[in-house]
Amino acid sequence: MFTQLTDTVKAALFYAIAFGLTLCVALLAPRLGDGAMLLHMYTPTVAALLMLLVVTRDGHTRAGWSALGLGRAGLRYWALALLSPPVLLLAVYGMVWGSGVAHAALPEGFTLIDFLLNLGINFIIVCGFVLGEEIGFRGYLLPRLLPLGATKAFLLSGLLHGLWHFPILLIAGFLPLLGSWLMVGPILLLTLTAAGVIYGFLQLKSGSIWPATLAHGSFNVYVSSFALFTVTGAPLALEYLAGETGVLTLLATTLAACGLLFWLARRPAPAQPRVPAVEARI
Repeated sequence: MFTQLTDTVKAALFYAIAFGLTLCVALLAPRLGDGAMLLHMYTPTVAALLMLLVVTRDGHTRAGWSALGLGRAGLRYWALALLSPPVLLLAVYGMVWGSGVAHAALPEGFTLIDFLLNLGINFIIVCGFVLGEEIGFRGYLLPRLLPLGATKAFLLSGLLHGLWHFPILLIAGFLPLLGSWLMVGPILLLTLTAAGVIYGFLQLKSGSIWPATLAHGSFNVYVSSFALFTVTGAPLALEYLAGETGVLTLLATTLAACGLLFWLARRPAPAQPRVPAVEARI
């Protein structure tokens, strides 16, 4: 157990553990079956727990747990978290529908009640999954990157979060593609880096992990929802333009991230989450 590690070293060790765990899950995915994705998405939480309870003494302090942001609701930022993703994706798919590459259409047998019910159920399930990522990347990692400055911390946490996805995607094939990974891979990585700015902003401003979790879950759910209402005769073009792998999604996310960074730069610096001192015992 180490008690004198710097924030940078803690961040590096956390990421090494999280990446190593998800690499193991990806390699074992054929044997793990449907459970592989759930295990993958909670490897950041497991890594954070190992850092708090085994590698350091941070988990022996109240501040060590409160810094994760689980104890605050951050209600003031819930509306922004919930509404921003569908607005961004509506702009993306609106451009796609207007381009003629695809058009909007109601699925066969569509009813508004069934759609809203499924949307709510899927949202709860997806948020339960992405919470595992957010506890690690925004709850544990981000506060330890903040000494670098908020902008660098947001971008680096987003970049590392993006890279963490690649073993399960490339090795286990959890994101089937029509196109080339040489094109889609960089787009996906940059989109997740920009999204890290949005999620990090929400976590930093609210002091809570929940707004970032809601935004992350909302994005994932609405990506699937907009795809459900989109019909195309050019699926490869649609893959490159919209959804998680689309250049228009990257553009919209990047513009939103730049807007938040610009707004943050013109405001007084918010208080950084307190990274615990080892002497403060429970």
